[in-house]
Amino acid sequence: MKQSIQIENLSTGYRSSKGGKVVARHLNAGLNNGELTCLLGANGTGKSTLIKTISGFLKSIEGSVSINGSTIEAMNEKDLAKQVAVVLTEKINVPNATVYELVAYGRSPHTGFLGRLNSEDKQIIEQAIERCGMGDKRNRLVTSLSDGERQKATIAKALAQDTPIIILDEPTAFLDLPARVEVMQLLRKLAVQTGKSILMSTHDLDLALQMADRLWLLQSEAIITGTPEDLLLQNAFQAMFKKDKIEFDNKTGMFKVAHQYNLTVPVVGHGFEYVLLRRALMRKGIKPVKANEIEDFHVRIINDSDQPFEFWCNQLKAHTTNKVEDIVSEIMRVVSHQNIYN
Repeated sequence: MKQSIQIENLSTGYRSSKGGKVVARHLNAGLNNGELTCLLGANGTGKSTLIKTISGFLKSIEGSVSINGSTIEAMNEKDLAKQVAVVLTEKINVPNATVYELVAYGRSPHTGFLGRLNSEDKQIIEQAIERCGMGDKRNRLVTSLSDGERQKATIAKALAQDTPIIILDEPTAFLDLPARVEVMQLLRKLAVQTGKSILMSTHDLDLALQMADRLWLLQSEAIITGTPEDLLLQNAFQAMFKKDKIEFDNKTGMFKVAHQYNLTVPVVGHGFEYVLLRRALMRKGIKPVKANEIEDFHVRIINDSDQPFEFWCNQLKAHTTNKVEDIVSEIMRVVSHQNIYN
């Protein structure tokens, strides 16, 4: 697959008269056409610094960034603006501007000094607005939009710039979950439909695993790249996000709290009810373990029952309920009186 961006032995950071600061070094990666790539990394690894370096806002400390075969150092500002559209984290502030006027700003690299729009420019603006689902809001003031709508309008502006590459720094920050999903769905759709390379940094690992074509996992000394599924197979997330009280579960592709357990409880069953009961028990410091029905004390889950949770003591059914809270309370009561699960 053709790559629009290649970074080779790149070191990012900040220059100063005192020598500056290197944030990340020895980075090598490529950005594929027609794909949504998500940049992930722990806080402090330099995601925003990398985004700004690739976009040309910061000079690299070492190494190179090439866009369609040309290094960004060899490009002037106007040429770079015709290759890369950038959406930064900061909310755009355009008082009294409509959605149409905001999106029209995206044509600036193409319109010359006077900024006059020709028929082709206007057609590109309209297409960008429609592609981003903002057609019915083209005449609304940007300041009147919700955060999610404003972000879509900003993406439409980047789309109207008509570049082969769009780079976004945490475009889902400060959005609620439905809006985050909608924005990521939009970006992936645009990558597929237009063939553009789209790179976004994000903290939304769960959504990135589900929606990105490719991931860049940033560390201080390397970028690990690949499809979400291949990176899961390689256990690439374990070391990168490992903390004392949190761990990455390869089975679910999600983070989970590393609970401290004081007790264990045998549980017989499976399915959604089992998952919910397991989570509640773990939160209480009780580790559920798979068991069979001959255990003297155990919880039994009966799927497709109106009373799916059963607590058995000495081969007798002692308690039934349809609520996780009730069965956990019963377990805690028995544990506190009999201390049977140590």
